[in-house]
Amino acid sequence: MTTSTLAPARVPMQTATVTTRPANTHTTTSRPTTSHPSATAATAGQVSSDRVPLLALLAPLLLFAHGIVEWVDGLDTLDDAGGLGNLGGLGGLAAAHADGALSVAAGVLLVLSVAGFAWLTTSLGVRLRHLPLAVPTALLAAFGAGATGAVWLGRLTGLLDDTIPSVLASGGAVLTGLALAAVLVALALEGRMPVGALALAAIGALLLVLPWGLGPLGSLVLLIALAPLTRPESAETV
Repeated sequence: MTTSTLAPARVPMQTATVTTRPANTHTTTSRPTTSHPSATAATAGQVSSDRVPLLALLAPLLLFAHGIVEWVDGLDTLDDAGGLGNLGGLGGLAAAHADGALSVAAGVLLVLSVAGFAWLTTSLGVRLRHLPLAVPTALLAAFGAGATGAVWLGRLTGLLDDTIPSVLASGGAVLTGLALAAVLVALALEGRMPVGALALAAIGALLLVLPWGLGPLGSLVLLIALAPLTRPESAETV
């Protein structure tokens, strides 16, 4: 009797090794872009000084136009033989009384010119680094421009006449001119304006105050003196 031993078939058990590879994910970290305070201040300074070239050109031109209109308006004092009489009485406003349209236009141009010089003084005062003249010159220039406008408005409405003292009539423009002169001298001392341009501006101011009717010539000289300011200056932080 034979007995057969049936051995169970061995099933090869293969262990399946699953290799899990980590996903190769590239993470990019975005760095926040922050603007430096110095760059921001430089941009703000550049914007604030961009008006200087325009004002340095516009204010003397308005003063030149005022001188020309005032000169033409004064031609009505000549004899009527040349046909130049009453040029100053071209219509005008009724509230201007004896003044005509040319007189009113000359007054408007003068007020706009003084206001332009006051604005130029304020803008140039910001450029000063060491001399603390920005605030006082800005206040003095603004007061002079306001006084000039008040005197012109008083004459236009008849509250003031031609008998007012010349100190009151032209005092506002003189104050604005003094404030601008102080700022220009300070810029020259700091080496930010040519000394030759400062001397030429002094000559132009002298021509303006002389009682010889040289206002247009003085305005052109002042325009040439302020020519270095018409070039945009790169803003610099202190």
